Amino acid sequence: MLQLSFEFAGESPPIAERGVAERREDDLDRAYARASDWSRALAERLGQPIRLVVTDNRSTMLSARPKGERLEIRLHHMFLTADEDVLDAVGDYLSDSDARAAGMIDHFIEENRARFVASGPSREALRTEGLHHDLRAIADDLARRHFGGEVDVRITWGKRVQPKRRQRSLQLGTYLPEDRLIRIHPVLDQPWVPCFFVQAVVFHEMLHHDMPAVVQNGRRHYHTRAFRTRERSFEYHSAAQQWQKENLWRLLRGQ
Repeated sequence: MLQLSFEFAGESPPIAERGVAERREDDLDRAYARASDWSRALAERLGQPIRLVVTDNRSTMLSARPKGERLEIRLHHMFLTADEDVLDAVGDYLSDSDARAAGMIDHFIEENRARFVASGPSREALRTEGLHHDLRAIADDLARRHFGGEVDVRITWGKRVQPKRRQRSLQLGTYLPEDRLIRIHPVLDQPWVPCFFVQAVVFHEMLHHDMPAVVQNGRRHYHTRAFRTRERSFEYHSAAQQWQKENLWRLLRGQ
């Protein structure tokens, strides 16, 4: 029996043009059903277990690579609006690298790019080099040591915000899947914050890029057991946790 699964690599299933503020529940149901149909059809077409990841990636609309015992297929959410001819073309392209199928896919993407692919923040606006820590250098080093090479993700220091009174927690990092962008809280760019702790925060957000949320029973799970296992594989994981416990008050005071 063929095994298949699918998930959405984003905060919520993208089912219409970006910028639409309200999404009805029946639209979400149709998006899940459509992704499930694509998973099943491609698994049967390719004759192997697959994992379908529906993304909002602006640069790579369709890709596939073996991952464990399954083939991971990542495709842009615009494909959920495609007809059966395009679905067949995707199957032909992935199985045989068929040139005619590739042409049909390219034509479909160009027809729908303006409608579904939003423009992202300016790359010039990214600020990677801080006064004390260089985020780009940290991310590149982590990519080489833990992710098998280059990772297609951008990174920047975030903006300072006024802390709330009696605030007891900080969101030190965030990952925006639709922009492939990691933001790191600027409170970490201080001389007394050790590099290994900044690395741990960046590593956590890079894992979110590499391991999108898993959809189970209509709910998205971000910190799965597999995610936590990989997170603990980071060589400074325990040291970073201990350092945060001992120094959170300083970070809160130093915003």
